[in-house]
Amino acid sequence: MPRCIYCQEERSEDFYRRAEHVLPRSFGTFRNNFIIRDIVCDPCNQYFGDALELVLARDSFEGHSRFAHGVRNPEDFRPFGRNSRLIIRIAGGDFSGAYAYREYSQEAGDIVLRPFPQVGFLMDPSGRYEYFLLDEIPAERELHEKGFDSRHPMAIRGLAIDEAQLRGKLAEKGINFKCGGEIVPSQGSHTVLCELEGTIDQNIFRTIAKIAFNYLAYWQGPELLHEPSFDTARRFIRYGEQPSYRMVDVRQEAILADEPVAGQRRLGHLITTNWAQDRVSIMAQVALFNWVTYRVSLAREYPGERRDIRRGHFFNVANGEILELGAQ
Repeated sequence: MPRCIYCQEERSEDFYRRAEHVLPRSFGTFRNNFIIRDIVCDPCNQYFGDALELVLARDSFEGHSRFAHGVRNPEDFRPFGRNSRLIIRIAGGDFSGAYAYREYSQEAGDIVLRPFPQVGFLMDPSGRYEYFLLDEIPAERELHEKGFDSRHPMAIRGLAIDEAQLRGKLAEKGINFKCGGEIVPSQGSHTVLCELEGTIDQNIFRTIAKIAFNYLAYWQGPELLHEPSFDTARRFIRYGEQPSYRMVDVRQEAILADEPVAGQRRLGHLITTNWAQDRVSIMAQVALFNWVTYRVSLAREYPGERRDIRRGHFFNVANGEILELGAQ
């Protein structure tokens, strides 16, 4: 019976009805796409889709980039919610520093920016407000230590919250509030500059490692991936077991030698595999939308045959072509 390269369980062919895509389909459709069959069981395939790939698609910088680059239509956008790994803050204008989130607007026919319910406190005479989400409002004493002047007529402003709720939230912190009217944003461009901060956590690392693991399996077959040297990587991907070393590293350097560290790069996804410099470890590189480069340690001190595992491909999101790379 076939044995799954992840859970290592031997199961009948009835458990291998689904195909496993090397690169998740949520990141583009490609001609002659890389698909592996009969080596990833359906329970593992289902788990990866629900627990890992969903996070990468909806709650990562690369996931949000799918809409900017036309890989997904705006109406397909689904926000991840308050527990998102991504934090969006307005970078300029009347509400600089305020928290925001993205959602699809049927009226606009596009993805738009919305403010979270929050409170801003004036921190200096220049007009700088510091914003806090409703469950993060500090006590009045702490605000004064930060420079808050409660005597100013426009000392407090609320966003996406009604007056009664705002008054109640501030009263919980011992802060008095008297409404002075609504704020009308100044006239100008409808374009809003934002800053995006994100956390790349273990779930995202595991999904990236799975892409690398699948890629190696696609070219080398399941026999290599069943070797015990890959147990650490497979258990990290499937069960989240933390290795004693860094499994995935993030780097700014481009994979392609002729591309800059900072600046415009070719638009597409890159995956490569090769021996590490020690010649006994197997490494992979993954760069979705050719943004940051994830280096994945697939096997350390592999004792088997030194086969030719050097491989690399560029997934062109503009035309759906997959191009093999030259020497790496």
